[in-house]
Amino acid sequence: MDRRGKREIIISLLDFVVTLNLLSLPFYLILHFKLEWRYLKIVEAFLVSKILRIIGLNSSTIENLIVIGDRFYEVSWDSTGWKSLYVFFSLVVSLPVSFRKKIKPLAVCLTLIFIFNLARLVITIYLSYLYPQSFDFLHLGLWRWGSLMFLLLLWFIFLYFQKNNIGEAKNVVGLMYGRRKS
Repeated sequence: MDRRGKREIIISLLDFVVTLNLLSLPFYLILHFKLEWRYLKIVEAFLVSKILRIIGLNSSTIENLIVIGDRFYEVSWDSTGWKSLYVFFSLVVSLPVSFRKKIKPLAVCLTLIFIFNLARLVITIYLSYLYPQSFDFLHLGLWRWGSLMFLLLLWFIFLYFQKNNIGEAKNVVGLMYGRRKS
């Protein structure tokens, strides 16, 4: 690989890292100021309750609470999967690839992450209703790592399909230190 090729790889890598770090700022501001989107919690609780009714549990919702018999399950802000959605969005947007090539995979993968999170909530609530002692294992052990693995799987699939396009577009660093004329 010639010097120019190495330079392009370094610029693409720096482009990705700087853009990803810039996109992490809103993430940390949301965490710091404890900002929440109440509507997302209510919608997810409603959808999970409907799915639980389909699979045989008589459930209802009160705002973001799912009620099954005398038990209440809260769909908290963290339970909505917003972190996974935001992190995947940031990873894709940060990659120096043409924005047109990001739109469809981004829409598909964000939808898959949302559906995965709904399934995670349904399975956790269903099994912890039947076996109350299983909640901590399901919630903290299995699903925390399961969500991370699912997100990484989608990210690596996206990277695989974009491997020949990386570096074709410029983000922050690429715009400042773009191609120089020989």
